[in-house]
Amino acid sequence: MTGIEKVTGKIIADAREEADAILQRADETCAAVRAEYSARIQAERDKLEEQANRECESIITRAKSSAAMAKRNVVLESRAALISEAYATAEKELRELPVDEYLDLLVKMLRGALLRQLESERESLALYGENITPDKYEVLLNRNDRDMFGTRLMETIKRTQVGKISMSVLDRVVLSNQIAKIDGGLVLRCGDVEANCALGMMMAQVRRATEVKVNQTLFGNT
Repeated sequence: MTGIEKVTGKIIADAREEADAILQRADETCAAVRAEYSARIQAERDKLEEQANRECESIITRAKSSAAMAKRNVVLESRAALISEAYATAEKELRELPVDEYLDLLVKMLRGALLRQLESERESLALYGENITPDKYEVLLNRNDRDMFGTRLMETIKRTQVGKISMSVLDRVVLSNQIAKIDGGLVLRCGDVEANCALGMMMAQVRRATEVKVNQTLFGNT
């Protein structure tokens, strides 16, 4: 083997050795890179999975909350409907009372309205020195009640309330020719002031005063 061949062989051997070293370092670098990215990918996968789990739990929690709210609303609406039905039934029963009982109800309503009006007149005179006593106290009924009860109501109130309400007041209680647009009950007109004693208005006042108790009676404290 000549000198040139020996040199050439040495160069080739060194080159192969250097190439093998480079390839080995490249393999090691690739392995390290793969390991690093694999770890990153796994960490990102774990992060995404954890985020997904949290989001799922949040969705389930919101769904449960929405379902509970919807259930509560349905229950409240059902209760309100039942209570409204109870008061509507009570008002219907009042309108359908036997004749004598309904007349007695009208008398009591008129008496109460008159007494409240007289108290207002006394307070106005005592506090402000103003006399607001009207020339007459007009009783307005719906057409059916006026035809059926108008005359009897006037006679009964003047006969039964003597001593409770002065005769000078009772003499000024008159049946109006006007027809009240109400389902039942009456309206007492005192000059420019009207006391609405319609059955619907009365039941609305009764409901405001008793609805909480009725709700507790029907459904307890839940």
